[in-house]
Amino acid sequence: MTDTAKKVLLIIAGLLVCALTYFFVFQPNSDETERLENETMQLQSEVNRLTSLQVQIAELEPQAQMHENEMNLYFAEYPSQMTEQKAIYNVWRMMCDTGMRVTTIAPSKDMTFMENGQIVSMETAVVSENAEASSEATEVAQSSPETKVPVKEIIGKYATYQLAFTGKKSEIYDALDWISNNSEHMAVGPIALSYDASTGKLSGTISVNYYSMNGNGIAYVDPDTSEIVIGPDDIFGTGEKKAKDSKRTYVDPNSPVTKKNQNDAENTESAN
Repeated sequence: MTDTAKKVLLIIAGLLVCALTYFFVFQPNSDETERLENETMQLQSEVNRLTSLQVQIAELEPQAQMHENEMNLYFAEYPSQMTEQKAIYNVWRMMCDTGMRVTTIAPSKDMTFMENGQIVSMETAVVSENAEASSEATEVAQSSPETKVPVKEIIGKYATYQLAFTGKKSEIYDALDWISNNSEHMAVGPIALSYDASTGKLSGTISVNYYSMNGNGIAYVDPDTSEIVIGPDDIFGTGEKKAKDSKRTYVDPNSPVTKKNQNDAENTESAN
């Protein structure tokens, strides 16, 4: 092979090496470099965005804390749980204060209307036993309502009690006001009324919603039911309110205490 042919072969080999180096080394490295530069720019943009958000968080944190404190105060107005005992006790108190007679009480299952910081309408509320806990804190609120959990994990519930009642129109109005103005956040539901011409009283049914906030940290206290008298004809006996009392007080005329007071009054009049 001549020297010229050797030089041609060396030139061709050099060009081939350069071509292979470009396509298999330089070009891939160039593409990788461009990709890394694009990722770096994206990451830098994300860092700038997060830095801006951090500044906003620092500015909004006091306001968020203030709102959380307000929410805690609001939730503290509700009982952590509403038992049937407490609900029936409140019905008895309503009778004592208004004179309206309640003959039957029909409770329903608890309904969940607030979870994960979101309130849903009563139409879309679900039976609490069918609601699925979305977090460990929510499970704590369900299993131990008196335990304090974060605001967003508090579970709002309500139970509807349907009352069959009878009373004068003024007593019915007083009872409705009593429910609406109650400190335990009760609400009046559907009402059905009918007028009895023979007695001049109204009778019918009324639904009362009792609200509670599971996980608000408020300890539940059993109501004092020692004064409640169970009657043979309806749940609270045959009672009367003291007309001369500024505060209406429900008493059962058949109870031993009432009979003793009546006997004492009769004996006093006889002695005079």
